[in-house]
Amino acid sequence: MSVTLTGIVKRFGNFTAVDGVDLAIGNGEFAALLGPSGSGKTTLLRIIAGLEFPEAGKVTIAGADADSQKAGERRIGLVFQHYALFRHMSVFENVAFGLRVKARSVRPNGREIAERVDRLLRLVQLEHLAKRYPSQLSGGQRQRVALARALAIEPSLLLLDEPFGALDAKVRKELRRWLRRLHDEMGLTSLFVTHDQEEALELADRVVVMNKGRIEQVGSPEEIYNRPATAFVFDFIGNANRFEGQIAGGRLILAGQPVDACIQGRGDGPVQVFVRPHHVALVAAGTAGSLPGRVLHRLPSGSVHRLEIEAQGLVEPVAVEIPASRALPEGFAPGAAVGLTLTEVTVFPVAKPSI
Repeated sequence: MSVTLTGIVKRFGNFTAVDGVDLAIGNGEFAALLGPSGSGKTTLLRIIAGLEFPEAGKVTIAGADADSQKAGERRIGLVFQHYALFRHMSVFENVAFGLRVKARSVRPNGREIAERVDRLLRLVQLEHLAKRYPSQLSGGQRQRVALARALAIEPSLLLLDEPFGALDAKVRKELRRWLRRLHDEMGLTSLFVTHDQEEALELADRVVVMNKGRIEQVGSPEEIYNRPATAFVFDFIGNANRFEGQIAGGRLILAGQPVDACIQGRGDGPVQVFVRPHHVALVAAGTAGSLPGRVLHRLPSGSVHRLEIEAQGLVEPVAVEIPASRALPEGFAPGAAVGLTLTEVTVFPVAKPSI
């Protein structure tokens, strides 16, 4: 089921939650709405679901105008962060609920409901817990029950609003791999709201980055991470060092001195400079073209060495990541003088204040 949003605007009083959003989600696609709290992603999801209605714009689902459809008519499965399970119902009855409340003309009979629920509980690997109640389940098990309940009505579109936000890190990792396999096996169209960039980059075919009610960039996880379109996207996705700099005569100036970096297609003037920690190299102090600095902290961390460097003239320490497979020279202990070179730099012009 495809979804198209055209010029969507939604306000709550004087606050504009969604500000002129255009978006198309293809049939069978797994898309993620990613952004900080208050960016409009959950409001947009609720508009698609028919739980909120926009002041302006149009929602098209499977080629049909959805504005005249109630939420129950849109063939949408909804999964929320806090499960929303009925505490007085067993796992079996929670999953069966959406089928039992269908209009009599389209409601399956008792045998058909039982067969469908049994099939779904096997799919989510909870058939042995059918008679238990939500209070007797772990968080991960409850969320799988919520997914089974959403799938029971055989939706063509699955909407998930931060479904793993209340779970611990290990369970989140396990469930998101499982969810991706489920999406592929069932051939659903899925839209997933999250503020967790790792979830979005791991799960989605395309990532929609939102900020202040608008879309900043839409692209594959690789495009979003490696070719961010705006300073916000670069700063929000992955780890980044951010500096204030200047371009003068085609050269990058940081902390008042020229820095060796490839800068193309940018005119002279103030810029925001972004560098990933693994694109900062440590060299001997005094190396030409390097920024002078001093090692503050050295933190072995799994697959990488993490260092913080106090660089001359820069306000914030510079984060550096070096593969753990490479031994750090003895001279790079805390307190040591070093030079910093930037192997890959992205710059964005400083936005002029509106008058």
